Formats: sequence, C-alpha cells, structure tokens
Amino acid sequence: MKRLGLILVLLFVASAADAATRYVSDQLEITLRSGPTNQHRILRMLPSGTRLETLETTEDGWTRVRAANGQEGWVLTRYLMNTPAARDRLEQATANLSNAQTQTAKLREALNAERAERKAAEAQIAELSTANQQMTSQLEEAAQGLRLSEENKSLKKEIVDLQRTVQELNNEIDRLSDRSRRDWFVAGALVVAGGFLAGIIVTRIRWRRKSSWNSL
Repeated sequence: MKRLGLILVLLFVASAADAATRYVSDQLEITLRSGPTNQHRILRMLPSGTRLETLETTEDGWTRVRAANGQEGWVLTRYLMNTPAARDRLEQATANLSNAQTQTAKLREALNAERAERKAAEAQIAELSTANQQMTSQLEEAAQGLRLSEENKSLKKEIVDLQRTVQELNNEIDRLSDRSRRDWFVAGALVVAGGFLAGIIVTRIRWRRKSSWNSL
C-alpha cells in the first residue's frame, strides 16, 4: 500500500514537471497526432513558433501537449524548444525595434518642443528683464522729478518769502524816506523862520541905533 502511494506521488511529480511551456521548432510544420506514434491520426498541422503547453513526456520521444485553443495531442519531443523560434524572435525583435524607434521619434519631438518652449521662455524672460530695467529707470526718473518738484516748490516758497521781505524793506525805506523829507522840510522851515526873525531883529537893532544917533 505504501509502495503504491509512493508510485502515485512520483507520477504526480513527473506530470507536474512536464507541465511547462514549449514552442514548435524552426521546422515549417509538425503534426499533432491523437497518440504517441506515427500511426495515430493527425489532428492538425502546427506551424513553426506555435505556443504549446506540455502535459507529459514519454521515454520513446513523444510529448502530450495542449494548444492555445484547448486542443490536446501528441508531438515528437525533438521538435519542441524551450524558447520561441528564431524567426518569431526576429519578428519580435523587429517589432520591438520599430516600437523603440517610434518612441525615440516621439521623445525627439517632445525634446524639440521642450527646447522651443525653453527658447520662447528665455526670450520672454529677456523681454521682461528689459521692461523691468526700463520701468526701474522710469521710476528713478520719476522719483528724481518728484524731488526736483519738491525742491522747486521749496525754492518758490523761499522766493515768495524773500519778495515779501524785500517789499517790507522797501516799505520801511519809503516810510523812512518820507520821515526824512518831513524832517528836512521842518528844518528848512525853521531855518527860514529863524533867518526871517534874525532879519527883523537886526533891522530893529539898526533902526534903534539910528534913532539914538539922531537924538544926539
């Protein structure tokens, strides 16, 4: 009983080991037969590169396989390979190369677009920098103009104050001139009056003396 169980386990392991993926070799076509001999009926022809799932292998060189559509049959083990056929690998490599070239072209286009965008961004940055410099210069000029305007206002105020002071000085000069003229007028009048009085006095003195001489 134990020996029978061991045999069943070995058969199960062998069957599991045989369950793998194989490929039809580079032969143009091979036959899928209903049994593990050349006398069994041909079920279909399998072209090179057909993907098959191996189910079991016999010692006399036959392998039971399952096709992608689920059909099972037997093929000669020597016509199976662990890798796809060279033609299929070449086709796959060619397809991969074509995809890589397509991706490279797309990446090159994207790179060119990125470069164009970068150039446009650099040109825009240069324009903005120039505009910034111009605006900064204009602001400095405006600030200087504002300072000049403030200074001009201050100078105008000083001029007005000076003009007012000059006017006040002129008024004071005029007032003093008027007073001086009045003083000179009064002095002249006094001199004239004094002279007139002196003349009267001198005349009277002379007349008295003359009278005195006449009385002698």
